[in-house]
Amino acid sequence: MPTRRTGVLALVTIAIAVPFSVVAKAQDPAAPAPQPSASTPTPTPTPTPTPTLIPTATPAPTPTAQPGANRSPDHIPEPAASAAAPTGHFEFGSYGRVVIASDGRGGTGRDANIVAHGDRIDEDSYAELELRREDTWSDRVSSKVVTTLALFPPFFHFSGDMTQSMVVRNLYAQGKYDNLTLWVGSRMYRGDDIYLLDWWPLDNQNTIGGGAGLQLGDTRLAAHVGMNRLDNALYNEQVPATTPLGFGSTMATVLDRPRTIETLKATHLFRQPGSKAGFKAVLYGEVHELSAGLYTNTTLNLQTPLPSDSGVMIGGELAYFTGERDTFIQIYAREARGLAAYDPLAAPATFAADNTTGDAHETLFAVGGNYEREWFGLLFGGYLRFFRDGSPSPTSTQKYDEGTLALRPQVFLGEYWGIAVDGSYQARRMGILDTATNAPYVASEWRAGLMPYFSPSGRGSYKRPQLRAIFNTTFRDSAARGLYATQDVFSQRSVEYFIGLGAEWWFNSSSYP
Repeated sequence: MPTRRTGVLALVTIAIAVPFSVVAKAQDPAAPAPQPSASTPTPTPTPTPTPTLIPTATPAPTPTAQPGANRSPDHIPEPAASAAAPTGHFEFGSYGRVVIASDGRGGTGRDANIVAHGDRIDEDSYAELELRREDTWSDRVSSKVVTTLALFPPFFHFSGDMTQSMVVRNLYAQGKYDNLTLWVGSRMYRGDDIYLLDWWPLDNQNTIGGGAGLQLGDTRLAAHVGMNRLDNALYNEQVPATTPLGFGSTMATVLDRPRTIETLKATHLFRQPGSKAGFKAVLYGEVHELSAGLYTNTTLNLQTPLPSDSGVMIGGELAYFTGERDTFIQIYAREARGLAAYDPLAAPATFAADNTTGDAHETLFAVGGNYEREWFGLLFGGYLRFFRDGSPSPTSTQKYDEGTLALRPQVFLGEYWGIAVDGSYQARRMGILDTATNAPYVASEWRAGLMPYFSPSGRGSYKRPQLRAIFNTTFRDSAARGLYATQDVFSQRSVEYFIGLGAEWWFNSSSYP
């Protein structure tokens, strides 16, 4: 596997050598959007990420975004307004959704996707609460301190446990000097998303680290380095040990190897005078590194060497926006090798003969966007993903191709009401044989839903808050049912219902600039 030095040099070389296109900014920065997707029930779970907005996330200070603001993918922050004397204020922001649903058979409605990033019509409840302090110290210097707490289900209504699951998503300080931005802390560090799939196809980091951004006209350059570590024997292990200078026992850390991630990003807009339409181009790369370690099997009293590991990812995005009614289209492509082929919040399940991720690789193509005209709107999203693990075995559930296509046409009934029709197809083809057909195992399903809603902030695909009724049906084939344990009702039913109520909102959140 490549060393840290060669990985970084390779990424820098790529970032310098590959040109990126120009793009036009139509309007001011867009408003916020949704959060991490729920994990799928597939044999090869891929962590989600989380929320959904079009603008590019950058380390620069984020202007206050209001519900229903323009969401075209044309966001490069403007220089902060000058101030004669120091000023400061507190801001509150939030993203959230609350969903309650039945399966129509007396049970609770559940997420029925079989791919890593499926249609979000039957997603779980989730919320973020953000408090931040923003200060302007002089004409050239400003800062902000951001704290974001997230609430994960199940809420106590479905567990009886009053100790709600709450985690830190953002906890960082940021400073800006002229066109240079610096930040340090815990941060959701991400770019554009595909709303309908609740997914960030290119850059979506959750680390504790730091970064820098430099604004050069319509070009934005950004770099970041951070670490995370899962509570997993591959990354962290503690074993019982005798207490020093005394009696009894204690726990000793014998394995501690967080994943270090370095990223580089270049974003450019082409602004055409007199026109709201334009393009945005993004070039992005990552280097992932894992140090060597020693795993101890306390039952057998054996130690297994774990070698260092690394990986590289390179990708890009091209977006076109009209500057009218949040109408845009975005196209993504990425190629990842080694450790970078695995989500930072997921541990590899299989390995090469040398206990590294070996020749694991991922190729991804994705598309998303929105179209609005008069009383009609259309949200769309889809992707194709080709993943191969690093194990030498030719047959494995960790060698698969998957994809989905989701469409949500909607009719705006006046200024505040609407009806959306949601439809999608998704499939996964794995590198194992289906014993019933003696062919590669292919699981697929069709999904169709109806969603009437009330939008107090007005008409539009991205106007929030939104209160909705949800009626969704999933049609599984036999292979899709085979992805669940035989005791699970999903393995026994070819048709699944999701009937419920939902609400979604976002406002003034720096997580979705």
